[in-house]
Amino acid sequence: TKRYGERLALDSVSWHMEEGECLVFVGPSGAGKTTLLKLITHEAQPTSGTVTVGTFRSGRLSRAQRALLRRTLGIVYEDFRLLNDRTVFENVALAVRIMGQFRTEEVVPRVLYALQECGLQHKQSAFPGELSAGERQRAAIARAIVNRPPLILADEPTGALEKRSADEVLELLKRIRGEGAGLLLVTTRDDVAASLGGRTLRLDDGRVEGALPPPELGR
Repeated sequence: TKRYGERLALDSVSWHMEEGECLVFVGPSGAGKTTLLKLITHEAQPTSGTVTVGTFRSGRLSRAQRALLRRTLGIVYEDFRLLNDRTVFENVALAVRIMGQFRTEEVVPRVLYALQECGLQHKQSAFPGELSAGERQRAAIARAIVNRPPLILADEPTGALEKRSADEVLELLKRIRGEGAGLLLVTTRDDVAASLGGRTLRLDDGRVEGALPPPELGR
């Protein structure tokens, strides 16, 4: 459960996903989808209950442990969150450097591979303001996958895109999932959930329909 003052954002939600699984939460705006992601990244703490991500458990994490948790996640935001004063290459490279890799021979191959996967190698010297919305989203995905995290979180990744760019982004996410990464995506759109082909849960007014009970403690 998560409350913001008097507002109940999530109401006794229990669910889990397996390693490498594709899970899509579908629900209207204000249903609690972004709050759900904030609990997973430990940007927010539950008002009651426990959030477990791998070996990390809410309520017990120091700042250093929260940083370690976030290094296991690749996060794709609807509004991209690229640094406008840095090139596409530098935006993606920043994620590698945050992991403590600074040598050119460590950074450059990783970044170029991620950009190639996302079809942006020819835009590596461009600044975000010089890209289309679809290209900015693909740059954000390159940043999310450059360290090969086991889980990708995507918050309405097609929300700001026209259909062609949205379709390209969904195909890219499916390819990434095919390489073994887990994918947790939240969206307002049923067609996005159907396109990804994973398990779908509906979230409405802070409640989840059809969620599975959490695994037994100790499993």
